[in-house]
Amino acid sequence: MEDIDFGFMCARCGGEVHDVTHNREGALDGVGYRHNRRVEPWDHDLELAVGEPVPGDQACDFCGTAGPRWLYYPTLDPEDTDIFEVELDTTQLSDDDTAMAVLNMLYPWFACDTCSVLVADRNIDLLIARALELTPVAADGPVAEEVVRARLKGALSVFFTTRPGRPQPSRAL
Repeated sequence: MEDIDFGFMCARCGGEVHDVTHNREGALDGVGYRHNRRVEPWDHDLELAVGEPVPGDQACDFCGTAGPRWLYYPTLDPEDTDIFEVELDTTQLSDDDTAMAVLNMLYPWFACDTCSVLVADRNIDLLIARALELTPVAADGPVAEEVVRARLKGALSVFFTTRPGRPQPSRAL
């Protein structure tokens, strides 16, 4: 008998989906589902389905352009300590967005040449402007631009807190 390897996916874009648990002081508050991307897409809402996700091409985690050349590894080791002290600006983030931003600290980030320079300059404002220039927020879309900006700011605040080092060439993968 053949093994069936299905998981959660978005019926709209075919992208991979993962679950995000919400814990507050040791209690499970709930489970949500998100696209498996650095920042939840702002062009459509997640349409949860069961199936085999379509593998996506590697893209810059900052602006979405194809063929990133730089890789930033996380500098925090969750095995080293039970407590992470991360300066995360969550003032405009929902619980789902906060959980997603925290998950971002555990995985490597890819960057294109342009975004790598902006990262070296620690220029959050220009990184957000570039992401919105290359993928504008639709006026009648499911997510308002201020929400997208808050999501980007939250994800980038985690990135800069957990990755102060230099990038590695992504071709080394």
